[in-house]
Amino acid sequence: MEDQKLSDIAYSIRKSCHDSGYSEIFPPAYVKSDRIGGFRFIFRNDVYVLEPDITLRLMNNRFPGNSRVYYISRQADEFLGESLKAGLEIIGAVPGEANIEILKMAIKILDDLGIRDYNIDISITDVFDPYRKKKDGDIILNAVKNRNYPQLQNMDIDGMDKLFQIMDTRTRNSGIPELDSILEEINDPRVIIDLGTVRQPEYYRGLIFEIYGRHEFLGGGGNYVIKKMNGCGFSLDLQALSKLYGDVQR
Repeated sequence: MEDQKLSDIAYSIRKSCHDSGYSEIFPPAYVKSDRIGGFRFIFRNDVYVLEPDITLRLMNNRFPGNSRVYYISRQADEFLGESLKAGLEIIGAVPGEANIEILKMAIKILDDLGIRDYNIDISITDVFDPYRKKKDGDIILNAVKNRNYPQLQNMDIDGMDKLFQIMDTRTRNSGIPELDSILEEINDPRVIIDLGTVRQPEYYRGLIFEIYGRHEFLGGGGNYVIKKMNGCGFSLDLQALSKLYGDVQR
C-alpha cells in the first residue's frame, strides 16, 4: 500500500512538472568530496558521499542558461537513513522571476496532489548576516532554526532583542521589498513571511522557504549559485507527502 501511494505521488509530480515544461534529470548516486554531509565511504584513497543533498549532486553538472529540471531520487544521511525526495530547479533565470515561478510550482504540485492544508514560510538569508558572521554563527543559526530560546538567552550575543524580534516576525508586510512583492504577486494566503526561517546547508543566499503540512515538514528550498549561475529550487519529502495524500484520497 505504501509503495502504491508513493508511486501515485511520484506520477502526479512528474505530470505536474512535465505539463509545466520541466525536464526530468537523474542525479548521480554519489559525489567525490570530503566536505559534504551524508554517508561517506573511501575508495582508492578518495572520499565519496553516497546520495547526498540533491543540489550538491547537481553542482558538478553543466546546465544551459534558463534550465528547468526536476528529479525524484533517494537521499541518505550519515547513518544510512534514507528519504525519497522530489524537487525542481530553475538554473540561469532572472532571480526575481525564478522565485515567483518556483513558489507557484510548489503550490501547483501540492494542489495537483489534492493537498491544500499547508503553509509556505518565506524569508531571506540577509536578515541573519550579522549573526552568521559571529564566532558562534553556526551555533546561533542552529538554535534559531530549532527555536531554542533558552540556548540563545545563555549566549553572549550583541543585539539579542533584535534577534528575538526577527525570530518572532510572521507577517504579510515585512518592509522588505523582495519578500513583500512575492506575496503580492502570488496572492495566496498559505504563503506567509516568517523571518525566523533558517535553511541548511549554507549554500543558500537570498530567498529561502519551508513548506509545512498540519504537523509535517514537507520540504523547502531557496536561492543559490551553481557554476556562476543563479539557481532557485526546492525539494519535497515523498514520505511526508504520503501522510497527507492518504487523507485527501479517502
